[in-house]
Amino acid sequence: MSIFYRLDEQTDNLNPEEKRKRGLYPRVIRQRTVGLRELCERAAKGTTFNAIELEAGVQLAVKRLVEELADGNHVCIEGFGTFSVSAKSSRPATEQHDIRAESISLKRIVFKTSKILMKRSIFQFRRKS
Repeated sequence: MSIFYRLDEQTDNLNPEEKRKRGLYPRVIRQRTVGLRELCERAAKGTTFNAIELEAGVQLAVKRLVEELADGNHVCIEGFGTFSVSAKSSRPATEQHDIRAESISLKRIVFKTSKILMKRSIFQFRRKS
């Protein structure tokens, strides 16, 4: 298993104009998107689990994960990462009484990778020629 990449030239936009540097940065070349059904079929190979049962279990877990996020909870999948939500206001405010619940909405669902997953040596990169 390898993750293919290419090097793209990019400007450093974090520094002021006179200190900006150009450099080569790796970009992952995505091969394709694997859907839930295919993922479950692959996971079921060599086990006593049926791919359809796995898919139903994953769908149930995702449904429950969304419900937990909607309740304001973080959801941690040990060895994988933690899901949480962040909020945004429809307008800026300087006082607490300027913002009401009606003007707050979902900004994004955040995923933070676990340190265990990041340290795994399964991820190997190879330059696409």
